[in-house]
Amino acid sequence: MLFLDDMDVFTIVSNLRKRSALVEQNIVMSQKVVDNRITLRKLKKTYFLEQYARSQKFFKQEEEEIFVIIPKGNPQP
Repeated sequence: MLFLDDMDVFTIVSNLRKRSALVEQNIVMSQKVVDNRITLRKLKKTYFLEQYARSQKFFKQEEEEIFVIIPKGNPQP
């Protein structure tokens, strides 16, 4: 005999897949949090702050030009 209700086999399998996807997403986000905490600690040092601003935010010094070259085949994120 097979009884179908709101907790049938298909719903259980679907929920298990969703759960595993969420667990993977949680792992990725936890790693991003760790990386951001490391970056924040480094930003307390002036040298790293300048390096970060130049590489990530494209800040420049006086009388300096910055050119960002993006290949044609790659769309901007």
